[in-house]
Amino acid sequence: SGSLSKAWRISLPFLVSSYLSPSRRQKCKEGGIFFLDLSGNVYLKHGGLNVEREGFRNLFPEKRSGRSPFSDKASLILRVMLDDVDKSWGVLELAQVVGLSPGFVSKMVKELEKRHYVASFEKKLKLKNPESILEDWIHDYNYKKNREFKYFCLAKGPEEIMEKLRAADVPEDIEYVLSLQAGSQLVPPHSIYSEVHLYVSSKNDIDFFSRELNLKQVERGANLIFLLPYYRQSVFFGKQKVKDLWVASNVQLYLDLYNYPTRGLEQAEHLYNRRLKKLFEGKEV
Repeated sequence: SGSLSKAWRISLPFLVSSYLSPSRRQKCKEGGIFFLDLSGNVYLKHGGLNVEREGFRNLFPEKRSGRSPFSDKASLILRVMLDDVDKSWGVLELAQVVGLSPGFVSKMVKELEKRHYVASFEKKLKLKNPESILEDWIHDYNYKKNREFKYFCLAKGPEEIMEKLRAADVPEDIEYVLSLQAGSQLVPPHSIYSEVHLYVSSKNDIDFFSRELNLKQVERGANLIFLLPYYRQSVFFGKQKVKDLWVASNVQLYLDLYNYPTRGLEQAEHLYNRRLKKLFEGKEV
């Protein structure tokens, strides 16, 4: 009984799961709960023992059937609702804001309810568990579906490239947004980077910037990369003006960064903690 009593006194709260998202790991730390997930993330500090390994992606994403709410057109619904997680929406109001037919929105709402992404109260819809939605979205999203066009801009670094973008006389009919490290650097500065990524609508837009900035198309050594988006209808939604440049929404930045190989996950988690977390905390219906 003595040895059992001693063992009980040194027992520690320990959570084991298949995967814990960055925000759930942070909540565990704040609550003094140690954790281990089967994707490789672990946190344990006791006495002289200190084990902390994080940044591993979910190896066990849930597979779902049915219409994907993360497709280009359908994602507009989630983008609008994630922009104001406290707001309740009617189907007609939602359809008007996103510019989609009420019939399409109604069908997608049924899928959102099926996935427990929204709750219905008195014919109004409200987002629930936004963190879980984003967690599912990053496993559905594939940055590599964007078409890349690589160019070299004569500049000392990314900051000078963005200065040239600011100085460019961009016509109103040309739409662009910065993303990945360059975009996130303007939102919450965090990491060192060497390339500027720019979403544009068409090849004609690329030709305009190529002439305006005197660019050279290259296979290697590119420092300005244009992206023709596979999210053609939604990638520009929620764009934000930062320091006189258009930047993708925080949600789009997070999606692009999360699976990007060059310090993308680190920057995505920083963006989440600085911008998205405060919008989502306590928003479970």
